[in-house]
Amino acid sequence: MASAPPYSELFKSITLGSVRLPTDSRVFEWLDELGAIDPTADNAEQLLAALGLTERMRRMQPLTLPVDTALSGEAPPEDRTAPEPRLARGLQLILEGTYAELLDEGVDLVLERGTYVPSPLLPLLLPRAVALLEADRERALRYLEAGGQRARWLARQHPDWAVLTPDYSFGAAWKSADQPAEQARVLSQWRSADPATARMALQNIWEDQSPRNQEVLLEGMRGTVTEDDGRWLRERLGPKRKGVRRLLSELLLLAREPEAVRDFTAIARNVTAADGTIAATPPGGEVRDLLESYGGTKAPESLGQRLLEIMPPESWVDIVEGPLERFWLKLPPLELRSAARAILAFSDRAFSLRLVRFLLREEPKGFDLELASQLVRSINKTTFDGLFDEVLTEEKDALRLRGYSRYLALQRTVNWSERLSKAMVNRLLEDLHQRQLDYATQRDLALHWKQAVPLLDPGIFPWLRQQLHTTTERYDAFGNLATRMLQVTSFRSQLRQA
Repeated sequence: MASAPPYSELFKSITLGSVRLPTDSRVFEWLDELGAIDPTADNAEQLLAALGLTERMRRMQPLTLPVDTALSGEAPPEDRTAPEPRLARGLQLILEGTYAELLDEGVDLVLERGTYVPSPLLPLLLPRAVALLEADRERALRYLEAGGQRARWLARQHPDWAVLTPDYSFGAAWKSADQPAEQARVLSQWRSADPATARMALQNIWEDQSPRNQEVLLEGMRGTVTEDDGRWLRERLGPKRKGVRRLLSELLLLAREPEAVRDFTAIARNVTAADGTIAATPPGGEVRDLLESYGGTKAPESLGQRLLEIMPPESWVDIVEGPLERFWLKLPPLELRSAARAILAFSDRAFSLRLVRFLLREEPKGFDLELASQLVRSINKTTFDGLFDEVLTEEKDALRLRGYSRYLALQRTVNWSERLSKAMVNRLLEDLHQRQLDYATQRDLALHWKQAVPLLDPGIFPWLRQQLHTTTERYDAFGNLATRMLQVTSFRSQLRQA
């Protein structure tokens, strides 16, 4: 009996159309032998039937997992000291959900003290690490590291957790992925572990992919592109499809490939006026042709949006006259948003600080608040504390209810300084004691109380207990929030004393 046709080939034939990619005659022979369809059905109907059958057969096959099976039956001994009982109990309360918002803080404490998460808690820790892997690989691996030797040993033996380990077979996962989106996901993780081998795997299938699939696969390189990728990306710049050229140009610039940086800098110089205004469309001639070779613009984006979003942030220092802050001030909202996206994409912390300081001082209308949140989270603790010391010193009402400073402070994921913690608590209490609070204000204020709970400096607990004494006696949501604030801050303070 004829073997079943590969699912990936059938899917490609349906996606591209049987006219562009004729179906192998063996597919119809296989269907005929199975007696799975009326032989008088047309080719399109038979092709759909074949796809449905192979898809069901694929689901029924045992899953081949890329896990190392040659493992010791016993976990290796830990090379760190065991956690103190109070810390171990605290980690249990965190991982079991009582203080779930403190997981990162608990992991940091474990690593700072050279200890490990107790083994009974690893089944609660490792799934959280896997869930984080795509969005924040570094953070996920910190969770694994906090689990010690036993976490690594346990992860290697569990099919859902093995992807965290250095010896995970990305090659096997790549072969089993038969959809471009799934391949892009594997590629992204593989690139983090072994960028050159992952790039070679992509190269081996590149020419067989449709332009749309090439776009999807290139997205798997976005977060891991380096200078070493520049030549490979340059060699693939030239397909007919505009979307592939646009993505390749973005990756070339992320890799800071010299020719791409030089070309886009020349384009930006040509279209940027002395006052910093960027032309809405490229001029004719060589500049237009050069931009088009990199994919050009795509409606509804303007030329300014395109250039600001993909060029290295430092490129603009030599293109515009005067400080960048003055340039940013004149940009339309959509173009300022594009500049922020570039700063995040290039992970430029110096420019992140400059733009956050600009946002705090200018409070531009229409700026994307989610982008502002990402920017403020990209700044390290020391720099952030120094910045907000400036803000609190220079602006009397910096933490007003719906101001930028308050919003951005509440977007942090690590605790504030003592000064900012006390200033925020005082302002939250002041807002609460206003005589008339409409529903929207109460809702926003309650959210701010909740967001502030895990961010307070644990060292202020004695002061905080005095400040919140009467608020905890309220018979409403704010009484509960004040109680929760005291409970969490007390817990965090004791955790550090363990």
